[in-house]
Amino acid sequence: MYRSKIYIDALVAVGTLLIAVMAIWGDWFRYHLAPQPKLIIEPDIRGDTVNLGDPKNPTKGMKGMIFHLKVVNNSWVPANDCHVMLRGISRRGPDGQFYPVPMSIPLQFVWAPGEITPPSITLIKEQILDLGIITETADKFVPRLYWYPRDFQGNVGKNEVVHYKLEIEATNFTSPRYQVFEVAWDGIWESEPEKMEQHIRIKEIKGP
Repeated sequence: MYRSKIYIDALVAVGTLLIAVMAIWGDWFRYHLAPQPKLIIEPDIRGDTVNLGDPKNPTKGMKGMIFHLKVVNNSWVPANDCHVMLRGISRRGPDGQFYPVPMSIPLQFVWAPGEITPPSITLIKEQILDLGIITETADKFVPRLYWYPRDFQGNVGKNEVVHYKLEIEATNFTSPRYQVFEVAWDGIWESEPEKMEQHIRIKEIKGP
């Protein structure tokens, strides 16, 4: 009888301790032990030509070319409230080195198609992300963001090279690292994607 009471008291003590541990460290255990999405950004090199004129008369209006990235989920667990943020910008200087430019706040990229896709989504397998756009009358590549500060310095002009630091966010996922993508453009516009590939280069810059 006495020995049984000792066992019961021990089990109660262990249970109380486990409850206290889960109350304090529950999020840590859920994050490290529960299944999670496995998200990564992949480049999608070729651009898509779009007409930016009157949708009722597609033969008129200005043409543009949108360049994409692809966010892939390599897990069976969906990523909830998923979006991609621009966390940093670096521009190539005259010495060939890259230098960060000021960013007051992170900025969010646009999911494709931007006209119908909400800013945050449930990502199950993969989803296309708009990286940026060049129009036939413009002299710059412009990242596709939901909002631009007045002092934004992330556009790519003729013979410029810019690095964009991206991070995937979701309620049940945190990027283990930033992914950096380089955009280089010689300033020449072509309306055909296969020709435009010769003038703009988009690639991921792998870290050490």
